[in-house]
Amino acid sequence: MYLFVYGSLLSHNSHNFLLNGCKLIGKAILDGFGLYKVSWYPAIVPKENSKVLGEVYQIDISTLKKIDEFEDEGELYRRKEVEVVLENGNTLKAFTYVYLLEVNEDNYIPLENQPWKE
Repeated sequence: MYLFVYGSLLSHNSHNFLLNGCKLIGKAILDGFGLYKVSWYPAIVPKENSKVLGEVYQIDISTLKKIDEFEDEGELYRRKEVEVVLENGNTLKAFTYVYLLEVNEDNYIPLENQPWKE
């Protein structure tokens, strides 16, 4: 199974260690979602005509459970299966985490200012 990450789990950010041992497939784009700064970390919510730049990892079930806990799945974020486009143009289905709370449109991060950097 695959996981699309866009924030603190990215390879250059602070919580990537949670994906130690997982294979980085590569950079990818998620269409139909917007990236927002909600604290020291970002969140995504559905947004027309918007894209999110991130990375895809191949993960196992134990890693998925660990990331569910980290993302406070069901409370702060909801795990969702989405389709992402890899750099080579191929698409694949991956899990990602969609924010459940309100976002402030002033904190929207356009694609040209991505990926998220801490």
